[in-house]
Amino acid sequence: MSPQDKCTLSFYRDLEPIADSSKVVLVRHIETGQVFVKKRLSAYCRDIYRYLLNKEFSGIPHVYECLDDDDFIVVIEEYIAGQTLRRYMAEQGTLSEARATEIAGKICLVLEGLHGADRPVICRDLKPENVILSANDSVFLVDFDAAKFVRKEGIDTVLMGTPGYAAPEQFGFAASDERTDVYAIGVLLNEMLTGKLPIEQTAGGHVGRIVEQSTCIDPKERYKTVKELRKDLTGALYAVNGRIDYSRRFLPPGFRSRVWWKMIFAILGYSFAIFIAVMFFIGYETDTKQSEGVLHGIALGLFWLLVFGWTIAYLFDYLGTRTKFGVHKVKLLPVRVIIHFVIWFIGLFTALLLALPIDLLNDALMK
Repeated sequence: MSPQDKCTLSFYRDLEPIADSSKVVLVRHIETGQVFVKKRLSAYCRDIYRYLLNKEFSGIPHVYECLDDDDFIVVIEEYIAGQTLRRYMAEQGTLSEARATEIAGKICLVLEGLHGADRPVICRDLKPENVILSANDSVFLVDFDAAKFVRKEGIDTVLMGTPGYAAPEQFGFAASDERTDVYAIGVLLNEMLTGKLPIEQTAGGHVGRIVEQSTCIDPKERYKTVKELRKDLTGALYAVNGRIDYSRRFLPPGFRSRVWWKMIFAILGYSFAIFIAVMFFIGYETDTKQSEGVLHGIALGLFWLLVFGWTIAYLFDYLGTRTKFGVHKVKLLPVRVIIHFVIWFIGLFTALLLALPIDLLNDALMK
């Protein structure tokens, strides 16, 4: 390792191994205090991690450093808070068709970005241990040690992947491509529904047919792309629910986890916000309402609701509101705090601009 790389690595202090692996360690930056994941990997995947370095892919941990260490590489990447799909299934047991197809669809969305990149990348090692469900119910893929760039000819000369989840072509029968990841998604979907691999038990019904087509031995008989697979998964949600599945992702903060005490606090908080807004709308006192105008109270109530809604959405990352700004990728903690405050203040100013015309109209009518 070069002196410069050693200097870079010295800023990261080891905390604890992840999943009892000495090769994957949780680390903390000694200056910023931010937590990252450090991996020491075979040089086989050097080109993949160098390609991912500082690129933006939804559902993929941001890679900050990729350092050479003889026959190995050391990767510093974003830490994703959440639980693995394996642990989630252990806690929940077999999942409903709606929940399983929802998660599988989100995995498809992540892979669509990779498969559609300027240099298409296939994962080749999709399994429950490598899928993270974050706090806001987003899906992240966290292991690209077996990943490769897509090439349309030849066969796989290096056998990679996990038995049971790896497609037949990964064992030297053909060249792996996007349909290799389709196979793994089919296996994951089946395991979420039945708790078993397709070779042990295949799910039934419409979703079972999706599993069967995804896991065909011959790649030509599978879905051609993950986008095509996701389209059928969406159709399965219609079949299961009779309408679009409005999952927990769309529930307001406080209700997404369905934990009773969180929901109680959420109800109290939202009720308080609505109460304050109503008080603004009707005016605290009749004399005040008459002297300042009805529209003034409406403007104040609207401003309060917008500020409250924006604050809750940003604070709890509702529908990825906070994540979309990419502030979490900034290494320096003080800088992140300042940027968060600036973004929140911009939302506050926007709320003021939306409510101001009503107040100006009120002033015009009162003259």
